[in-house]
Amino acid sequence: MGITYLESVVLSILKRINGERTIFSVFHLLQGKRSSQTIQDAHLYKITAYFSTYPSVTRDGLERMVSRLQHKGLVEELAETKVTLTSKGTEELKFHLSKCPPPEFLNGWKYHQVTESFWERLTLLIQVSSNLINQERAYIPVRNKAETLSWVRQYLKQQNEDRYVLAEKLYKELIKALDNYGTRPESVVLRLTGYRKIGLTIMQASELTGLEPAHYHYEFLNCLHAMFDKIHNTPSEYPLLSGMLNKAERDVPLTLSTDKTYNLLQRNYTLEEIAAVRNLKQSTIEDHIVEIALTIMDFDIDHYVSSSKQEKILQASQENSSKKLKQIKERVDDVSYFEIRLVLAKYGDMKWN
Repeated sequence: MGITYLESVVLSILKRINGERTIFSVFHLLQGKRSSQTIQDAHLYKITAYFSTYPSVTRDGLERMVSRLQHKGLVEELAETKVTLTSKGTEELKFHLSKCPPPEFLNGWKYHQVTESFWERLTLLIQVSSNLINQERAYIPVRNKAETLSWVRQYLKQQNEDRYVLAEKLYKELIKALDNYGTRPESVVLRLTGYRKIGLTIMQASELTGLEPAHYHYEFLNCLHAMFDKIHNTPSEYPLLSGMLNKAERDVPLTLSTDKTYNLLQRNYTLEEIAAVRNLKQSTIEDHIVEIALTIMDFDIDHYVSSSKQEKILQASQENSSKKLKQIKERVDDVSYFEIRLVLAKYGDMKWN
């Protein structure tokens, strides 16, 4: 029978969620919807790697896929739009992952905002450098976005380097950055355009590598994200590539509404005051606080949850295999759902392995 690569991705996410969220939470995750709920779920269920990694997914397409999986007996419905893996589905997923392990370096949450711009800059810079050293001026740019063309033009001026030296440095950096065990560098190299060489399309590269389009797509992202890890960890070793990863793009920002709340918090407004000033429900402001705790590592939650309550919540979370807040609250009845969510947001990565 077998399953497709994309089905294995969806099953992996559904296994983590375990029927506690609807199938549309998978849709929002893969699309990269920057809502407080999606962001919180991504962290709570340890599925941040898949955030915004398949934005072409559609609601109808996902519903049809889940229906097929149900027909194959791989998932079963718990409630409307909520499903969980059957024992057969668990075994099928395990077998598939033994042949096609999940991408090791995939990190959609961390890199979703920089991947596209980096790829556009890199491909254009390689094309321009390749044609420059071959003294070719008559070629069609592989990228036509005005901002990308302008950025590469300015970037080349800033380097103030001999074209041959620049091309050699770029080549050496790229070879080194692509050398990562567990990745497929060819998934990136096949797509590059140079002097009298046109890079392959996604479908062409998929066909040449013998991978399903979705599988190729995830191998491509895995390779890029592995590169980003290297560049981010040792930027001095990759001065050219590091220059393409603007610091502002590396930092995952808060959603617009949450950012406004955060600005008021920094001015010492209380939750109640922020809700009044912004004309929003306090529950909405609480959602923002949770998102802030997830996104800003040094955000202090002691002001909202006492140390003793934090300890109780963490202990209950360790004893409870489910991530349902209700079950944690039953163990610690003197805390609010907001306090539970906030503690899990702050320390969840330590507890939900």
